[in-house]
Amino acid sequence: MAGAGRPVPTCLLLGATGGGKSLLAKRLRQLSTVGGAVELGEPPATQPTVGTDLTALRRVAVLRELGGCMGPVWPSYYGEGRALMFVVDAADPTQVSSSCVQLLSVLCAPPLASVPVLVVFNKIDLPCYMSLAEMKSLFRMQDIVSCATQPITTLETSARDSTGLRDVLQWLRAALGDPR
Repeated sequence: MAGAGRPVPTCLLLGATGGGKSLLAKRLRQLSTVGGAVELGEPPATQPTVGTDLTALRRVAVLRELGGCMGPVWPSYYGEGRALMFVVDAADPTQVSSSCVQLLSVLCAPPLASVPVLVVFNKIDLPCYMSLAEMKSLFRMQDIVSCATQPITTLETSARDSTGLRDVLQWLRAALGDPR
């Protein structure tokens, strides 16, 4: 994948404020470092990202997280993304429509027309979360996938308790050409 002299590819990490992007990035970094053989323990503290934050995933990718409040400037970063993770708070029904609009806007951007996309429905550890079937229905994912030019995958996760994070890391490796 990113061998000697080759740059590590960048994956854009986008989504509405409060979706769990920062914790997801920190947990993925922990998981890529320990190789997935160890429990990750208590989640680290996070602050909402204002601006951009880079997280290196060992031998996998660099995640460029763009804060939800940075939506208007997201397009200026699209050119560097070789993959895209779009995080949605599955426990916040008030953000579903705005998240869907954001996702559609991102998918229509020409620089991202062929990059693999992972829609992460996060926070499934909360008692009020919506199931993957409910979220797919609300987002009309079948219609989005059929109209999109890029391959789209959906996963459920909990960055807090680490549910689904190995699947995210596996998707990222496969999307960036490292099927380990």
